[in-house]
Amino acid sequence: METLAAILHQAGLLLYAGPLLAFALLLPLSSRIRSLEPWHLDRAWRAWGPGSGLALGMLILGGLLRYFLARGGFVWGVEQAFDRIFLAKHLIFLVLWVNYTYTEIWVAEPLRRLDPGLDAPAELGAYTQARGRLIRHLWVNAACVVAILVLSSLPY
Repeated sequence: METLAAILHQAGLLLYAGPLLAFALLLPLSSRIRSLEPWHLDRAWRAWGPGSGLALGMLILGGLLRYFLARGGFVWGVEQAFDRIFLAKHLIFLVLWVNYTYTEIWVAEPLRRLDPGLDAPAELGAYTQARGRLIRHLWVNAACVVAILVLSSLPY
């Protein structure tokens, strides 16, 4: 059961963090790719939304299950270095989760409304402004993922 939880957790991490980091880099750089219009990449990011949500669910479920099986319950403390790092990772993950939820629901909504999905958005100025907001939120999410990965690599 612990192996299944670890596989679920690691697969969720890979499927969530990989595309998140890729889109966080590609969205601001998309204007430099000659054959790619920025809104095409935005549409790909929005299309990955359900996959990202499922991956986040796998990550959360696998992580909680791993912790429960390893500890025999949910014991939160800060006495040992492992506990402090574990708590820090999960506080950062809470920020990531809240910001990602906000990004998916409220930050991406103006892009959905401004982009009919056929050609270029009609109101390019408003679209560019909404897109900038999305990119800033993705950078916050990417920074949280990197911080969690760094904390996960620390020996304790």
